[in-house]
Amino acid sequence: MRNLFLLAALALALPATADLQLNYNGFYGRMKKLQQPQYSDITLAFALTGVHSGKACRFYSLKLLSDQHDIAVDIAGNGELSLPYDEALKDSNAVLLLRQADNAEACQVEMRLRSRMRLPSSLDLATLQHYQQQFDLLLDDMAGISKYWLPAVSGVIAEFNTDTVVADIKEAAGDSTSCKAKRCYIKLSDATPANSRWSFNERPAYLLPLIESNTE
Repeated sequence: MRNLFLLAALALALPATADLQLNYNGFYGRMKKLQQPQYSDITLAFALTGVHSGKACRFYSLKLLSDQHDIAVDIAGNGELSLPYDEALKDSNAVLLLRQADNAEACQVEMRLRSRMRLPSSLDLATLQHYQQQFDLLLDDMAGISKYWLPAVSGVIAEFNTDTVVADIKEAAGDSTSCKAKRCYIKLSDATPANSRWSFNERPAYLLPLIESNTE
C-alpha cells in the first residue's frame, strides 16, 4: 500500500534510551524531488514521533552535524522537523543526531506527504483535484517501477487541528465524503459534480493523499 511505502521508506524504531543517527543525504535526496515545479504545492514533511503514541519524541538534543556544521534542528508540536535543504550539508556527509531522553518512548522517523500552503475553509473540486494529481505524480516518482503495483490516489484527506463539521456539501459530493475525529475523507471520481464545494468550520491544517488503505 502507498501509505505503507512512505513509512517503510524512512521508518526507524529505536530502543528507549538509544541515540538516533541518520545520514542527511537520505533526507536531501527526497527533498530534492520536491524542488521540481510540478510539486510546487505539496511537501514531504519529516517527523520524529513515538512508536506507540504518535506524539512528538522527547529528547535532549537534536542537531545536524558534520566536520563543518553544528546546527540545532527545531521540531514542531506534532513532531515535524525543520530540516534545511542545503547542498553543503549533503556534500559534507552531515548526520542528524538525536540524543533521546531517558526512559522516553522509542522514536520513529516518518515521512508525511501533505499540502504545503495555508488553505481556505472552503475548497472547490478543482483545488482538490489539483492536490490529488500532485500527490499521485510524486508517489509514482518515488516508487519507480513499483508504481505499477500500487493503488492510485483516490482523493484527499482534509486534516484539522480540532474535531470539525462539514457544511453546505451538495448531496452528490456528500455521498463521497466521510468525516470522523480530525479528518474528512473525500473520494473524487469522474462522477463528482464540477460545481462541488466543501466548506468547514475551520481551515484544514493540510491535505493528505487519500489511498484506500488509509480510510480506516
